[in-house]
Amino acid sequence: MDEQRMTAYINLIQSLLTCPNGEEFSLLQANAELVDQEFVQVMKAVAAQMAEAGNENAANWLLKLAERLRIPSTSVNPQDYLDLLKFVLQAVATDNRPQSIYPLLQKNLDKLDNNFAQILTAWTNKTLTETETKSAISIAANIFCFSNLIQYFYLGNIASNKEIAITGYQAVAIVFTQSDFPQDWSATQNNLGNAYRERIRGNRAQNLEAAITHYHNALLALTQSDFPQQWAITQNNLGNAYRERIRGNRAQNLEAAIAHFNNALLVYIQSDFPQDWAMTQNNLALAYSNRICGNRAENLENAIAHCNNALFVYTQPDFPEKWAMTQNNLAAAYSYRIHGDRAENLEAAITHYHNALLVLSPDNFPIYCFKTSKNLGNLAWDNHNLKLAIQSYQLAIKAVEQSRNWVIDEERRQEILADSIYVYNKIVQAYLNIGEIGKALEYTERFRCQRLVELMASDVLNLGGEIKPEVQELLIDYEELHQRINSLRLSFQTEATPALTKSRRLPDGEALAANLAEIQRLEAKKQQVWKQLRRYDPVLAGQIQVEHLNLDQMQELIENNTTALLSFYTTGDDTHVFILLKDKSPQVYTCREQGFETFQDWIIENWFIPYIGAKAEWGENIETFLQELAQRLQLKDLIFQYLTGIEELIIVPHLALHQMPFAALPIYGIETFHRNVSTSVGNEGKTRVDGETRGLVIGKKSQPKVTVTPTTYLGDLFRIRIVPSCQILYYCHQRPPIPNQPTMGIVEDATEDLLFTRYECETLAQSYGVSADKRLQGRKATVTEYKTLASQVQILHSSHHAISNPTQPLDSYLVLGDGSLTLSQLISPGWRMPNLSDVFACCCEVNFSVNKVTDDLLSLATGFLCAGARSVVSTQWSVEDLASALLAIFYYNFRQAGMSRSQALQQGQIKLRNLTGEEFARNYQGEIDKSLQQQYDQAMTRRNDANVKGDVAECQKWQDLADKIQVQQQRLQSLAQEKQPFSHPYYWAGFVSQGLA
Repeated sequence: MDEQRMTAYINLIQSLLTCPNGEEFSLLQANAELVDQEFVQVMKAVAAQMAEAGNENAANWLLKLAERLRIPSTSVNPQDYLDLLKFVLQAVATDNRPQSIYPLLQKNLDKLDNNFAQILTAWTNKTLTETETKSAISIAANIFCFSNLIQYFYLGNIASNKEIAITGYQAVAIVFTQSDFPQDWSATQNNLGNAYRERIRGNRAQNLEAAITHYHNALLALTQSDFPQQWAITQNNLGNAYRERIRGNRAQNLEAAIAHFNNALLVYIQSDFPQDWAMTQNNLALAYSNRICGNRAENLENAIAHCNNALFVYTQPDFPEKWAMTQNNLAAAYSYRIHGDRAENLEAAITHYHNALLVLSPDNFPIYCFKTSKNLGNLAWDNHNLKLAIQSYQLAIKAVEQSRNWVIDEERRQEILADSIYVYNKIVQAYLNIGEIGKALEYTERFRCQRLVELMASDVLNLGGEIKPEVQELLIDYEELHQRINSLRLSFQTEATPALTKSRRLPDGEALAANLAEIQRLEAKKQQVWKQLRRYDPVLAGQIQVEHLNLDQMQELIENNTTALLSFYTTGDDTHVFILLKDKSPQVYTCREQGFETFQDWIIENWFIPYIGAKAEWGENIETFLQELAQRLQLKDLIFQYLTGIEELIIVPHLALHQMPFAALPIYGIETFHRNVSTSVGNEGKTRVDGETRGLVIGKKSQPKVTVTPTTYLGDLFRIRIVPSCQILYYCHQRPPIPNQPTMGIVEDATEDLLFTRYECETLAQSYGVSADKRLQGRKATVTEYKTLASQVQILHSSHHAISNPTQPLDSYLVLGDGSLTLSQLISPGWRMPNLSDVFACCCEVNFSVNKVTDDLLSLATGFLCAGARSVVSTQWSVEDLASALLAIFYYNFRQAGMSRSQALQQGQIKLRNLTGEEFARNYQGEIDKSLQQQYDQAMTRRNDANVKGDVAECQKWQDLADKIQVQQQRLQSLAQEKQPFSHPYYWAGFVSQGLA
């Protein structure tokens, strides 16, 4: 590792240690280029040094963060990349047309990444400087053509494609210098400007400054008289860069843009260069629409005039896409027009938007269709035309869903979804405004399930696994059709900026029509393949193409008349709670003024950030926070108005609400409302109504403050299931029932450091008659054995460590004896467990994720549901070992007594929180202490063996464990003296039940 990079690592670590709580992940994202395996190792080394220096708190925090940033190891063979580079350049030398090169790139999407760019740099630096001039010129020309192609290649990782193009152009500049090849140098500078202007990575403002610099460089070798066309292209590109510029004075930038566009028109005369003239007219229209200087009304008239000029050339038959884009620009100008009658201007705007959408369909131009239909919807919304607004937003949503279907790059998919959130919010609100609650609910569900279901299919063909041959063939057919359709679509994608090369022109109207007809034929064939695939494997079919649920299908998920589905959805202004019952029309309860900023951001700031950065503070404030959350959601009123006679809730959270322990939300003054409030029975058969709340100080040795307040929780009134989306619950319902008597498998303490897990698992093994071969203990709990066991049993009790990664959820993992099982593995076809009925994941943070923008709960618990489980009980935070062990035992006891999963968890939580110290001492302490003593004796034996062998590190390891056991033995004595040692929600509320009841 070079000294410069090590210094960067250390500086970033120092910034992490001093940044405000909760901002560490933003800081890491801002320095993503440094976050690699070596960085994680340096973090661990620094943590070790800090621990030796006595700063254990900071060391533990840094070590925990390093664990969350586990970087999957990848083996890169440079020769593979180099072979691809040479092969592509040879192909470019033969035929540099997109239709010839793009299929080759499409087959190698996995190699079009940063490694390719680095190898391109290294190879060109060596080859172009050591090769004779004639050969170097030929190679540089091929790299130039390849860069032009990769820059506008819309498959794979778009950001990486741009970086590869920039790398290629920079390499070309080694040969095509300004002094020796002025025209080629200027072309390279112009195209570098294009690449930086459209660059995705890096700072947008800096990229635009780099683009402007390169465009001006290009003009150093171009004069209007000597190279008029190239000069005009560069003037046009400069105009676009200044129109988009962030730095400098906005008004002056727009004036510069207009000046450069007018310069281009000195060459682009309509009669000689009709298409270029029309393009520049359109650009001028955009500049005048945004112009600050001058009279606003006159600027808009100029914008309209320039659009109309462009339409002299851009006719619908000859240039359908550009005609449509000009219609879109006209619509925007008429939307804001000051001159003329306002009503007539609005009608003109609507007409032009409709004209644009005649061409910009969701199937063929999804991105443009989304933007245009969104703008039309906004115009209709602002003018209280809800019918038109809904129609337009429906089209926008169809377009965005189509675009996500054929955009392979996952990063780009998420950008598209983030851009679309506004539209989903608007259509939900529009349906609510006209009283169509059911439609509003359908669109909340349509939004929330997209990424979760789609990402389940990430690299589905590459991960391998136990897929039936007929399913594998259908998957290959589906992917081949998908790629053919994408290639056809690429053939009529417009280039955002003219390049100094033989650029692709749009096909004429006749060719475009033929292209679209072929796409429609292939789409129909792809749908036939998908229907066949769905018959074999409905879950996998749903992963590659989402089939959205309607209201009737959602109602079918509700088993009986005493169950209600509550679907939460936050818009910009309010949070809506949709109430769906078995045989009734949907209803909605609105929590006013609880929008994104006032409600969702409040949860992030007061729950998620403290949990990540200051767990002690978070623990102390749990009850206060939950009290305010219940008040903000107005749960008491919601219950009284809509939930009479309801005994079970299926809750579908939204965004940050996915992390909320709904069972622990206090409902004051409602003790007499529900007949089940008084039915929780403790060990002595006593009826209990009131709980006790305990102010908990996590991670501190001081005794917590105790305040006794009568509390009824939501979990007292209702059995509760939490589901990430109705779509996932629908998958669970579609699975066949489990045959025969279910058997249990246990995965136990894979790292041999969880002191109460042995007691927990031994109790369950005896209760369920679990044989030794179905119980993976300690280091025997390997990834392979875990998979084998999960495929053999119907009930899987998994009790060990787990690590969540909120920034990269697919990298969250279960800690096993020989490594880890990641979420990305768990949702792959190779980990299908079709006979798995129940999973109880008694591990930390198994259902932990953060949703700040998109409603995509990607957690290990979700992974188990996707893998085949009908039900998962899991955790929302780092749960306490002893309390978790007791709760698991209580849960299974209630299950064996005949209770449903949600009821067993409800009664288990009530029993744990109401458990007195006296009851704990009488019924549990003896066996737990016996288990601890056995572990202490074993630890001391291993310590003595290590001491004899002279293994100091091993000896210290077992001594530390023995000391830890003695501390816990003393703690048991203290717990027996407390009134209700586990009453605080921290101990019992972090467990949730998902899936079937």
